[in-house]
Amino acid sequence: MSVITDIFRLLVFSNFWISIGAVAYSMVTVLQLDLDVPVEFYWFVGCCTLCSYSLQRFIQFSYLKKQSARQKWLGGNRLYVGGAVLFSGLGGVILGLTVLTAFQILCFVPVALISLFYSTRVLGKTSASKTKEKKSLRDVPGIKIFMVAISWSFLCGLMPIWLSGFSSINVGQVILVCTEKLFFIVAITIPFDIRDLRHDKESNSTIPQVFGVKKSIYIAIGLLVFGSFCLLFTSSVSAEAATGLMLSYAATLILLLFVEEDKPELYFSGFIDATMVLQLLFVWGAINLL
Repeated sequence: MSVITDIFRLLVFSNFWISIGAVAYSMVTVLQLDLDVPVEFYWFVGCCTLCSYSLQRFIQFSYLKKQSARQKWLGGNRLYVGGAVLFSGLGGVILGLTVLTAFQILCFVPVALISLFYSTRVLGKTSASKTKEKKSLRDVPGIKIFMVAISWSFLCGLMPIWLSGFSSINVGQVILVCTEKLFFIVAITIPFDIRDLRHDKESNSTIPQVFGVKKSIYIAIGLLVFGSFCLLFTSSVSAEAATGLMLSYAATLILLLFVEEDKPELYFSGFIDATMVLQLLFVWGAINLL
């Protein structure tokens, strides 16, 4: 069991697990709408996610005072993380030029910039002592979770539809699908804000800071309910795919009910992030077995 745990921890801490989750989540969009996208797109999603999250961890290590289990692992593997940023970033650029049009690349640039400056401290303000206090985008009050959700919804929701073409789905259906994705991502990101309560400044105004832990969990569950309503009105999604999505929502809800601030890191970055992989398994199973 310890060997399995060690392997799982390595997958999580190296950011491969969240990259697998991103690929799985983009596959869910393809399956639920019966889209046709090139396989290179999945590699593009994986490379972009690995580069983004590795870069964030690499930057955060330099200024986080309290070291989590992940940060301690990073301290001994900074060379690997730097290499992951370099090679996955290079792979993402090459694959992006291969599968995306010039206009799609242009529209992707803001998402890439959000990833770049999410943890990079470039914003500054003059304090009473006339010194500059540098901040990253994640430190801007009230927008942290929405930047994450919009980026994920764009990459794993809108991009597969866009690559496949809008001929088989109207604008209203696209909005419903992307809104459902947005609600789900916000719902599974709230637990991470609960985890980060001890690290985030009070001025960040995250949902748990404003509403408390219990109410934040209720908000996350409510978002899953709203996402379910979006599915009910999305005629482009087959009944089988919708059933798989609903089952994955139920599994996610159970995990949300057990979220606590002092849960181990693997509960958040391991099990909560696994809900995207679970969603793929449920949707694939429902489509092929029902």
